[in-house]
Amino acid sequence: MKELIGQCAACGKDVYCLDGFLNGVKEEEELLCFDCADGDQ
Repeated sequence: MKELIGQCAACGKDVYCLDGFLNGVKEEEELLCFDCADGDQ
């Protein structure tokens, strides 16, 4: 199951929940994709 959670606060990429696992990082009140959370942008 793939559910859209929101957009990355840094780059705007869609962040999904895939089979119960968040495909990104929630930091404080921001949602970030893995690339932006790792600083690989």
